[in-house]
Amino acid sequence: MWMNIAIYCIVIHLLTPGKTHLPENAVTPSNKIDQFCQLAETCIHDTIPICGTNGEKKRTFMDLCDLLEYACDTNEVYNHVDDMPDCPVFKNK
Repeated sequence: MWMNIAIYCIVIHLLTPGKTHLPENAVTPSNKIDQFCQLAETCIHDTIPICGTNGEKKRTFMDLCDLLEYACDTNEVYNHVDDMPDCPVFKNK
């Protein structure tokens, strides 16, 4: 029975037109730094370390919020990557 309900919900979700939680007059920033700054303002830190890359440079961040804040503060866009073993070691103080 639960499987049927789950399938029904998925089908309904796929068939209904997409709606967002943003009002129609909401503006998405045109560049990535502004987007990162906007996201950093409302981000909640979870302290799960992530690896970020900016071209050849790799850096470990305290969490995704830290990556967003760093990008906003330095105007350097780092992208989240999954290969933590190649990232510099992150040391908590």
